Amino acid sequence: MLDNSARWRPEPDWENARLEGRTVAVRAVTGLAQRLVSGDLDRFLARHGLGCDVGALGLASGGRYAVRVARDRLLVVGLPASECADGWHADGYAVTTMGSALRVLDARGEGVRDLLARATTVDPDDPGPCAALRFFGLTCTVYFHGDAQTLRIHVERGLAASLWEWLECQPLLSGGAGGG
Repeated sequence: MLDNSARWRPEPDWENARLEGRTVAVRAVTGLAQRLVSGDLDRFLARHGLGCDVGALGLASGGRYAVRVARDRLLVVGLPASECADGWHADGYAVTTMGSALRVLDARGEGVRDLLARATTVDPDDPGPCAALRFFGLTCTVYFHGDAQTLRIHVERGLAASLWEWLECQPLLSGGAGGG
């Protein structure tokens, strides 16, 4: 059988993956608790003191927050399993741990809007209520975290290396130090 694996680059060392450009830097974020919540989202948000969720290119802050990924679905970051078990809850929602299913990247710097213009057709001034959007042709969860110059991107683990290679080729990041 033909072995094509030598044609593929190895995945980046995600613990140390970094790209540096003149106006934007990208790094992998590891160790985040990520949970998918479906069902009665208002009850879930109230029960866990999360306030409201953010949508596409919305601004999330802190270590615990919720991001809207569908009409009846949230990606919750920072809520450990010890505070909310996986499975169906009597309050009308279901919870699933997603930590090993998604890679997380942070892009930071004044060039973030330029990066957005290259990766998506979403208007950053009118992005919409759902943070799940097409980013570099992949469905990713995209929002700002902490400030308007830090873009956080959640991508399926199996597609993260492809997104990373695309980022390495971007003029905003080319010529910088790679973290592969």
